Amino acid sequence: MADSVLRTVRPPGRELLQQLRRHGRATAPAMRYNSAMSRLKLITFDLDNTLWPVDEVIRRAEKACSDWIIDRHPEAAQALSAERVRAVRTALLRERPDYLDNLTALRQDAMARAFTEHGFSTNEARKIAEEAFLVFHRARNQVTFFPGALGVLEQLADSYQLGALTNGNADLQQIGIAELFTFHHSAETIGKRKPAPDMFLAALASAGVDASQAVHVGDHPLEDVHAAREHGMHAIWANLIDLDWPVDLAHPRHHIHNLHELPDLVPLFDD
Repeated sequence: MADSVLRTVRPPGRELLQQLRRHGRATAPAMRYNSAMSRLKLITFDLDNTLWPVDEVIRRAEKACSDWIIDRHPEAAQALSAERVRAVRTALLRERPDYLDNLTALRQDAMARAFTEHGFSTNEARKIAEEAFLVFHRARNQVTFFPGALGVLEQLADSYQLGALTNGNADLQQIGIAELFTFHHSAETIGKRKPAPDMFLAALASAGVDASQAVHVGDHPLEDVHAAREHGMHAIWANLIDLDWPVDLAHPRHHIHNLHELPDLVPLFDD
């Protein structure tokens, strides 16, 4: 779907964060709820394991990528054993922990390094890695939604601004739901992954709302629920894959096991 059909023009993530930092917001202390503020206006969603289960998606995408390399560059396939890929990724993360803020770069650079260490030139290794990643990414965006996800998003989009906040690299255009969201911020576009405040602050700036007018829905106890609460937003734990809540975090006030529960829960935040 073309960008022109989105409900608002999405500002570039890094430019938005620069604006926030100039105004001192990206490093502001944790905010608390302001009961004087008005009704709920924004609902943000994590994506992987919140709107769709992701583990099988990644397995299929990695297999599609591996099959493509075997078919197109069989001599390169030997460089991508599971053990070798893990070793290269570990080495890259040791050198640059900030790779976790850009999983696309991590995957591409890991493949390129493995190819280079296997004897390919730097340019050839980079070219194969970039082409292979496109295959991976197309398959990575072939998701199967949790039951009710699309209907719930469509229903909520009629009354609230919806935003997507993800540490991953899902593409809402490729998935086919971009028109339901006012904005989509990721660790790659913002430069910092959740639970850092940057993505949450960017969401509030994009929607033009106060933290108390927003609720975040996500599966990860720390990166989604605890982080949203620490940064002043309401939070709903979407426990659709039956995780245990960590004993060292305050238990969430609101949680769901099925997305069908959301439309009845969200009005509680309007009071």
